Amino acid sequence: MVVLLATHGALSFMVTPVGWAIQDRSQHLGVDLAVWIVRAFALPMFFWLSGFCSRAVLEGQGVRGFVRHRVTRILLPLVIAIVPCSLALDALWDWGRELAGRPEVAANVPKLQGSGLPITLGHLWYLYYLLALSGIALAVVAVTRRGRLVLPGAAILASVAILACGSLAVTGMLQPDTPLGFALDPGAFAFEGALFAWGWLVHARPGELERYGARAWWFVGIAVASLGAVLPALYDSADPASQARPPLYAIAASGVFALAATGAFIALCVRYARRRHRSLQLASEASYWCYIVHLPLLVLLQISLAEVRLPGVLKFLAIVAVTMVASVLSYALVIRRAPLRRLLG
Repeated sequence: MVVLLATHGALSFMVTPVGWAIQDRSQHLGVDLAVWIVRAFALPMFFWLSGFCSRAVLEGQGVRGFVRHRVTRILLPLVIAIVPCSLALDALWDWGRELAGRPEVAANVPKLQGSGLPITLGHLWYLYYLLALSGIALAVVAVTRRGRLVLPGAAILASVAILACGSLAVTGMLQPDTPLGFALDPGAFAFEGALFAWGWLVHARPGELERYGARAWWFVGIAVASLGAVLPALYDSADPASQARPPLYAIAASGVFALAATGAFIALCVRYARRRHRSLQLASEASYWCYIVHLPLLVLLQISLAEVRLPGVLKFLAIVAVTMVASVLSYALVIRRAPLRRLLG
C-alpha cells in the first residue's frame, strides 16, 4: 500500500501525459521510469495476493463463508465508498483542468482519464474486478471440485505468462489500461485475472511459496533482463506525439517483467521477511482504509502544490507523507474504534 500511494504521488511529476488531474511544474523522465516499474508489479501483486488469500478463505470457511467474506469485505466497502470518492475525484479533475489544460495522451500509453458517467470506479476498480474474479473462481471450483485441480509449478508459470502476455499483445500496450467504467475491460480483466489465478494456484500447492523463496534471485534476474528489453519502447512512449504501437518483443518483455517482478517481490519476502514486527501492525491494519481514502487527499495536495516553486522531490515527499499520516491517523482515531473496522480493518 505504501508503494501504491507513493506511485500515485509521483504521477503528477511525470513527463509523459497520462491524463492525470495535474502535471507539476517539476517533471523528470526518471519519474516516468520509476512509475512504470512500480506500476508493472504493484497492481499485479495486489491481484496475486488476492488470489492466494481468496483460496485460503475458501479452504478455511467453505463456499458460504467465502461468499459472506466477499460481501462484507469487498462489496459493502465498494458500495459505501464509490459515490463520495467518485464525486471528489471528478471535482478535483475539473479543478486541475481549469488550472492547467491537460495535454493529449498518446495511444500507446495507459490512460488515466475519467468517463462521461457521473459515477466511475476510479481507484476502486480493483475491488470491482476482484468481485468478478471471485465469482469466476467459485464457478471454476464448482466444476473442478471433484478433480481437485492442482497444476505443476512450471505449468502454472507457463499458463500465466501466456495469458498475461497474450492480453497485452491483443491490446497492443505495454501495460493494461486503467479501467474506470463498469463494463469490464477485456484486456485488463484477462491480465489481472492471470495474476489472481497464479496466486490461487500457488496456494493449492503445498510448499510452493518456499520453492519460490529458494528461486528469488532467478525472478530478479529475469525481471532485470526483461526490463532492459522494454526500455527503448518505454522511451519512445514518453513522446506525446508518438502513436506507434510498441513492437511485439517489447510487449512480451513488458509482460514477462510484470510477472517476474511480482514473483521476485513475493519470493524475496518469503525468503527474507518472515518475522513479525509489532511496529507494522497498525500500518497493516490501516492499509485497506488507506487504499480507499488516500487518493482524493493526495490529488488535492498535488494540485495545490503544482505551481509552488519548490524542488519536486520536496513536494513529492510532502504529498506522500501528509497523505499517509492523515490516512493512518484517521484509521487509528476513528475507524479502529468503530463498527466499520469489521469492513475496513
